[in-house]
Amino acid sequence: MNNNTCPKCGKKISPFYMKENCPYCNVNLLYFNMEENLKSDALNAQKEVDAVNKFLNILKSSTIASPVLIVRLVLFFTPLAAMCLPMYGDVNLISIITGLINSSVEIESVLMPLISMGLVVVLSLAVIISSLFSATKNGFLRNMIFSVINTVVFMVLGVIIGDMGAGWYVTLVIYIAEIVMHIICRRVINKNVD
Repeated sequence: MNNNTCPKCGKKISPFYMKENCPYCNVNLLYFNMEENLKSDALNAQKEVDAVNKFLNILKSSTIASPVLIVRLVLFFTPLAAMCLPMYGDVNLISIITGLINSSVEIESVLMPLISMGLVVVLSLAVIISSLFSATKNGFLRNMIFSVINTVVFMVLGVIIGDMGAGWYVTLVIYIAEIVMHIICRRVINKNVD
């Protein structure tokens, strides 16, 4: 009873008409074309299920479809652990956090290392999110762009701040390993997709 018209004869029905059948052609207003409507609903529901399954397959093919992909996924989280090592001089993530909590360190004195570590977190998250869609058409290119930007920004900040510690070098090695893993995983993903 769309727009107060009969779905069969098309005649206008009063909005206050409450009976089950059309007053003009006597068709049941509630059940008219019910089978066709149910088929249409079933087709739409199947399209939605197929879209969700396709999305889940992309995620699986991009992240956990093989041991190499799982290693790459774990590697993405290791820069966070590397920040617990001395990044710049004796400054690391733990010393910054405890220093700020205890008010024993001025934020100005650790501002650049804090910015650098913040960018490690933000850009690493961008790389992780990008990698979730590695099996898509431009997935490899997107992964490489994010990883290279991440590595270059990290290296530039290291040069600006100076006094790089063990954590900085470990993080740099991890970023280079991520780029290599993207290349290796591209082959694995292409085999899984084909």
